[in-house]
Amino acid sequence: MVETFRPTTLEEALEIRAAREAVPFAGGTDLMVRLRRGAGVLPGFERPVLFLDRCAELAELRADDRALEIGAMVTLAALASSPRVPRPLAEVALSMAGPGIRAVATAGGNVCNASPAADLLPFLCAHNARARLISKTSRRTLPVEELVTGPGATVVGPDELLAALIVPAWSPTVSFWRKAGTRRANALTKVSLFACADTDGATVHRARLSLGAVAPTVIRLREVERMLEGAAVADLDGIARRAAEACEAAVRPIDDQRSTAAYRRRAAFGLVEHFISAVLGRRGT
Repeated sequence: MVETFRPTTLEEALEIRAAREAVPFAGGTDLMVRLRRGAGVLPGFERPVLFLDRCAELAELRADDRALEIGAMVTLAALASSPRVPRPLAEVALSMAGPGIRAVATAGGNVCNASPAADLLPFLCAHNARARLISKTSRRTLPVEELVTGPGATVVGPDELLAALIVPAWSPTVSFWRKAGTRRANALTKVSLFACADTDGATVHRARLSLGAVAPTVIRLREVERMLEGAAVADLDGIARRAAEACEAAVRPIDDQRSTAAYRRRAAFGLVEHFISAVLGRRGT
């Protein structure tokens, strides 16, 4: 029988994590599916399980004029409904799963599951968000882009927990979120794009674009960002066509049960071109 722990404080949780290298259990909406072994059979946990739902410190959602801090145990439902959360992030959260899953699935779980198709990651990467990792003896903060190293892989240490995600305050002039899936609710993402920019209607001053589900990790399209920053809105149609070529080296999709590599590549290029010409370019008309 696998040992289970359900601490009521973060300090206690960190002590258990350090002593037992217990598996952190947040909402469990991905973990329970990944470890299922059939009807009537307990999931295949091989290490002690650390339930984090009673650690109130991990469920805090704070905002000031510098940043939004999202506790790892903040649910998708809270992200979708809290007045502290910027509308673009709320829209991302609302597009994920259905109401029942959003009520228990967490921001930290979506990130630490480290799926290339995780829907929060494109927003977080586009906003240069940082992850706070803590253990019983240390604390460190690193870019979310560096947290995930591949499908299902992160740099979270065996004694660490993700405590919070810190999103620097920024209200872009334009924000754009699209994901392709087979249905509106509970859709596993085939390809996604979160893009945002500042523009005065004549010039693009800052741009960020992140693609999901087209490489081993979510990717920032930095070459495209460089093409856009300082560009005249009147020139965006031409830039949109060149941007697809600039994406070629970064996009490395695969064939799997959800989609084909060819579809993902075509859809990714189409989303990037649409954002630049039809969404961002419209600001100049």
